[in-house]
Amino acid sequence: MSYPPDPNNPYGAAPSGDYYGQKQQPAPGYGYPQQPTAPGYGYPQQQPYPAAPGMPGGGPQQGMPAQAVTARVLLFVAGSLWALMGLLMLIGSLAAQSMLEEMDVADSGEAVGVGLLLFLLFGGLAALHIVPASMFGKGGTGARVTGIIASSLNSIVALLALLGGASDGNAAGVVISILWTATAVVTVIFLAMGPTGAWFNRPRY
Repeated sequence: MSYPPDPNNPYGAAPSGDYYGQKQQPAPGYGYPQQPTAPGYGYPQQQPYPAAPGMPGGGPQQGMPAQAVTARVLLFVAGSLWALMGLLMLIGSLAAQSMLEEMDVADSGEAVGVGLLLFLLFGGLAALHIVPASMFGKGGTGARVTGIIASSLNSIVALLALLGGASDGNAAGVVISILWTATAVVTVIFLAMGPTGAWFNRPRY
């Protein structure tokens, strides 16, 4: 029966660290990679933090962010209102032409020309809002930039209407113009925010 050597014996062999079934690994030489250290007993190994969606190394973005959804809805609403205004202008010009013809007024066709011009102008603004809004699902940065341009033009027109209503003292017009301006500015802000930009720059498979 063998016994472990006495550590106080100066003539004994140096301890090798392999008592009781445990062997000590030699230190790696210079230039060799070290072995990973095992986690302590009872403590799980820490996992790396996942990257944010839409960022390099992150997973795919799950859905359209709330800012993009809100901007899309506001673009659809603004485009629908512009289309409605253009249609009303065209109908009003046709009604004005018929009234002028009954009154035997010369150049009654000018009313239709003005109404048609306004219809095309408002229809173009409607398309400028509706087309990029319909491309939010699959469109890229171009749809976002077009939406920002459309909302900026919408805010300028709303601001001019606000100034005109304030100068005329029309309280109802001022309130409507304030709401109009606010929604247009909010649309621009939401389209310019980071989550919306990440949505349009997301990888497409």
